[in-house]
Amino acid sequence: MEEKNLVLFRLEGCPYCKRAEESLKKKGIKYRKIEVMPEKSKREILKKVSGQDSVPVLVEVIGAKNQDDDIIEWLKTQ
Repeated sequence: MEEKNLVLFRLEGCPYCKRAEESLKKKGIKYRKIEVMPEKSKREILKKVSGQDSVPVLVEVIGAKNQDDDIIEWLKTQ
């Protein structure tokens, strides 16, 4: 069974991140937070995940016992 999780990459004190979080909470959407480094030069993981080094970034992660099946199923829709 496919289980989707949202992950929000954010920076403490970022007004754009706060606005995104408030909107997610208002909609009752559950998500995990990952704090990124304040220095843009230290945001390699964010760049790899999203192609950008600015925040906020919301990523949908698919995880299940048969992740390969989930990936193949997703690819059919692309």
